[in-house]
Amino acid sequence: MNGTGRVAIVASFTALIIGSDLALSGPEFSNVKLLDTLVFVAAYAFGFRVGAAVGVLSETIWSFISPIGMAGVIAPFLVTGELLFALAGWAASKVWGPRPRILSANSLFIGALLAVSAFAWDLETNAATAIIWYWPSLGVAQLLATMFNPLTLLFALAHEGSDFAFGTLVAPSFIRLIPKAFGRRS
Repeated sequence: MNGTGRVAIVASFTALIIGSDLALSGPEFSNVKLLDTLVFVAAYAFGFRVGAAVGVLSETIWSFISPIGMAGVIAPFLVTGELLFALAGWAASKVWGPRPRILSANSLFIGALLAVSAFAWDLETNAATAIIWYWPSLGVAQLLATMFNPLTLLFALAHEGSDFAFGTLVAPSFIRLIPKAFGRRS
């Protein structure tokens, strides 16, 4: 695929992610987004570089236009965490090839892989939040209080649960359909 094609794919995925994030930004969908799933799908279908570009660009944009406010100094950690999903998508594509089966053990594994990636993302960003809030007097007590705050755990549960559901139910179908939409044979 040429450079123009990659740019078109990255732009299309980024637009879809930002649009869906805005659509799901109400309080009833707190921390439920298609961002992680679509970064995973982009890397699975088009390679790590495309998935990473989609993740970095989408999370950077979202960090500044989110209806709940700008991310501020935590933004680099959010962006870096998104690379976990690109890496997971690329690695999964090496295991199952271009056409994972829908509603099978493959789709459950994809859902689990997204949930584990979301868990790692949550750990990384929550630790970074504690460091930013309590610097330079960060101690173990402040770190644990930040990471195991009931509200933090509720957001993490919504994030990991929705990533598992989207990974199981949506990602395999997107992986099979999206390359066709971009004229790529699988």
